[in-house]
Amino acid sequence: MNTAVIGRLILKDWRLNRLTISLAIAVGVGALLLVRYGSEIARTLGTVWFFVALIVLGSMLPASTIINERKKQTLAFIMSLPVSAVQYAIAKMLSIWAMFLVPWCGLIISALVVIETGRVIPHGVIPILLILAMLPLLGFCIISSATLIGESEGALIAASLVCNSSYWFVWYLLSRIPTLTENWKSGLPVWNPAVRTVLLSEMATLAIIVAITLLLQSRKRDFI
Repeated sequence: MNTAVIGRLILKDWRLNRLTISLAIAVGVGALLLVRYGSEIARTLGTVWFFVALIVLGSMLPASTIINERKKQTLAFIMSLPVSAVQYAIAKMLSIWAMFLVPWCGLIISALVVIETGRVIPHGVIPILLILAMLPLLGFCIISSATLIGESEGALIAASLVCNSSYWFVWYLLSRIPTLTENWKSGLPVWNPAVRTVLLSEMATLAIIVAITLLLQSRKRDFI
């Protein structure tokens, strides 16, 4: 595996998307400040903006890192380098996943700090926070995988529409599970079987999507 070329491809993506990542982090941090120090209405707005920042970032990164390579006709040059189809897919997935996971992890940790250090939000919301935070990660995974496999704006738009229009419905379904919501106001996080099942299901879905993406990408013969 040509790790030098893969490393350069990853760094290229990071340089091109550093502004988008910085803006998402700034919006997320601002939202957490509203949650920490604002009124009840401000906390509600901050919570919405926190998740919106992650959702928008998950939709923008695939467009800027995958679709733009075709629009700007740089993909032909990249595939002329000493890199195989699988190596290109690995480099692309490593770069795009890292670009999302760095702000995602940073904002989730910041949210946990706000809960732990503040006296406003009960610690019982921590399990549902992690469950809900996994949804933008799943959406990002679906959008990036569909874009990488489909290699078109149509695939990106279709995946984005499906994911971004489904969050409210999934949130509604989760809120209807009594064992997930009954401990929100608890002073301690409760990791009951329902919480563990949902979290494990989300992580298993992520692993399956990544595996299918690499499998389908490895079978491609035409990348131009």
